[in-house]
Amino acid sequence: MNAYGLARVSSLTQKDNTSLEFQTKRIKDYCSVYSLPLQEIIIETESGGRDVNDRTGLSKLKKLMENNECKTIVVSKVDRLGRSLLQGLLFLKYCEDKGVRVICIENGIDTDNPQSKLITNILFSIAENEKDQINIRLSEGREKTFEMGKMPYGGNLSFGYRKNNKGEIVIDKTDSMIVQFIYKKWNELSKRHLTKTKKTQILLTLLKKQGYKFHDKEFKRHNLRDILSNGLYCGIIKWKERTNTSIYPTIVSKRLYNLVVKA
Repeated sequence: MNAYGLARVSSLTQKDNTSLEFQTKRIKDYCSVYSLPLQEIIIETESGGRDVNDRTGLSKLKKLMENNECKTIVVSKVDRLGRSLLQGLLFLKYCEDKGVRVICIENGIDTDNPQSKLITNILFSIAENEKDQINIRLSEGREKTFEMGKMPYGGNLSFGYRKNNKGEIVIDKTDSMIVQFIYKKWNELSKRHLTKTKKTQILLTLLKKQGYKFHDKEFKRHNLRDILSNGLYCGIIKWKERTNTSIYPTIVSKRLYNLVVKA
C-alpha cells in the first residue's frame, strides 16, 4: 500500500496554503494520522497546465503506477493534480482506472470511500460544464476574430509571414519571395499541360537548384500542396466553410492564386 505525495507550485514564490512547505507538512501529517506508509513526496515547480507527459511529477507517478509501486497518492487539493478542476479530475479518473487510491485532503476526496464517488461525480459534472462554457466563449471569440478579417485559429504562421516586435503579422521578405516563385513557376508549368505529379517533381527540383528552403529544410510535396492552396497569400481567410477578406498583407495576386488553384 505504498503511498506517494505530490506537492506542486507554479513558482517558488507562492505562499500561504499553496506553498510547498504547507503542502508537504499537510501530506506528512495526514499520512502520520492515518498510518499511511509514505515513501516520498514528489515536488513540482511547474505549471499544472502542462501536458501530463511533460510534467515531471505526474510522469514519475505514472511510471510508479505502471510498475505497481504506487498504490496511494496524497495531495493537498485536487487542483494540485492539474491547473483546473477538470484536469485534476481527469488524472484522478486515470488513477482510479489503474486501481490506485487518491486522497485530496482539503476536498474530502478518498477514492476508497464510496461517498467520494458522489463528490467526484458532482465535481466532474461541474468541471464538464465549465469546459463547455469555455468552449462556447472560445468559439464566440473566434467568430468575432474571423469577422474582423483575422485568423481565428492558432498554430504556426503561414510560410512567408512573420511577427514583428509589436506582435503584428507582416511579410517575411525572403520567404515571401519563395512563395511568389512557387506560384509563378506552377502557373508556367500548368501551361505545358503536365500532370500534377510531374509539375511537383519539376518544381521541387527548381527549388533545390535555387537553394530555397522551407524553414531551413528541403521542400517536400506536402509543403508545396499547403502553399499552393493557401488563400491567405491573396487576402482570403477560410474558416468553417466560410470565406472572408483578411487584413493581412498579400503575397500573390488573386488572379494568380485563382489560376493556380484551377490548374
